[in-house]
Amino acid sequence: MNLHNLKLFESLKYRNFKLYFLGQCVSMVGSWIQQIAMGWLVYRLTGSVALLGIIVFLSQFPTFIITPFVSTLIDKISKKSILIFTQTFFMLHALVLTILVLTSILNSSNVWIVLVLSLLFGIVNALDGPTRQAFYTSLVPKEILTNAIALNSAVINGSRLIGPAIGGVVIGLFGEGICFLIDTISFLFVIIALLKIKLPKVETLTMKIHLINDIKEGLNYIFQRLPIMVLLIITFSVSFFIFPITSFLPAYVKDTLGGGSEMLGSLMSFLGIGSFSGALILASRKSIIGLEKIQQIGLLGASLSLIPFFFITNSVLAHILIIIIGFSMVIAIASTNTMIQALTHTYMKGRVMGYYTICFIGGSSLGNLVVGWVSKFYDLQIIIAFSGALCLLSVLIFYPYRKEISIQQNKIYSEHGIIPEIVEGISKSDIKP
Repeated sequence: MNLHNLKLFESLKYRNFKLYFLGQCVSMVGSWIQQIAMGWLVYRLTGSVALLGIIVFLSQFPTFIITPFVSTLIDKISKKSILIFTQTFFMLHALVLTILVLTSILNSSNVWIVLVLSLLFGIVNALDGPTRQAFYTSLVPKEILTNAIALNSAVINGSRLIGPAIGGVVIGLFGEGICFLIDTISFLFVIIALLKIKLPKVETLTMKIHLINDIKEGLNYIFQRLPIMVLLIITFSVSFFIFPITSFLPAYVKDTLGGGSEMLGSLMSFLGIGSFSGALILASRKSIIGLEKIQQIGLLGASLSLIPFFFITNSVLAHILIIIIGFSMVIAIASTNTMIQALTHTYMKGRVMGYYTICFIGGSSLGNLVVGWVSKFYDLQIIIAFSGALCLLSVLIFYPYRKEISIQQNKIYSEHGIIPEIVEGISKSDIKP
């Protein structure tokens, strides 16, 4: 069977997207291996839940400060060149961690080195995140945007199936240093893929950059479009309340389930099973219409599943529930991402996706910091349960406005030619007396 004939893999018919996709497949596995190794290393050296949150916060918070400025550049200079730079930096970052751990330079007395490296990672990631969001969606036609975003999500979450499991085993057999080495090597694949991607020469600097005016223009664009603004707020809520769960799994596994790195890797992989399943379902969809219902299911599922999760002491039940959490998280956030991309004009995509990155990564960084700090005063189980309840509440706030948001959303889809049947309906209504 030819995979290109399946709607599920429709985006892979386009050479540039296929190259990007294949590079990401390898690189993301390495990134998940690195993530599980980082969390386990820090908790093993310090035993501090708060430090787990601080590490994630430092690697993500620069997004809040830097992204509004760099996102104005993304619309006007070569995205491919930016990504080659950022991926090369991430490779060197992983190499430094490899050397520090394998030579035993890193220990409990100098964990501050990890804090500094996490901050540097966060600064470059503030540029990388919105660039990737604007770049890979430009590699396919707009009519299969949903498929491209879902396949990208499938890569991220499918690698979560493999990466953590490999990481857990490698940590048990060889230690965290080899995990960082694997991550270092994996970046070579995505860099090679980027170098092979051929783009039209139009992706060069063609417009003057007026930093402050460009930032204002981006903000005005968002505030004038209620659906985009609401979707960004929902993105922040999910990232702030739900996504910190992955950062505190090492503490949950060790203190509540009484497991080791293998169990941590297993739980992360089962989270990936749910996430990957959700991404595949989205990838099989033919239209963007109806995504808001899938988004709502995801938001409810993630919030309600998270509330009891950290109270569970049975590892089998924990593995079952984390599949539901992973599935719900992905269909919620990937649906939201798709709708934002579809609602945004091409000339504004870098800036809008910059603010999306702020909400997604920045929200998660603040959530990790808050959970880590509050864990000094309350049990982690209570904090995570409270987070699930607050996420549910924040989403329900917008429920009374859903009809107004839907009307405006369909109008913008029509203007973009995404739903021609509505365009025709609108044009007919305009000529009626």
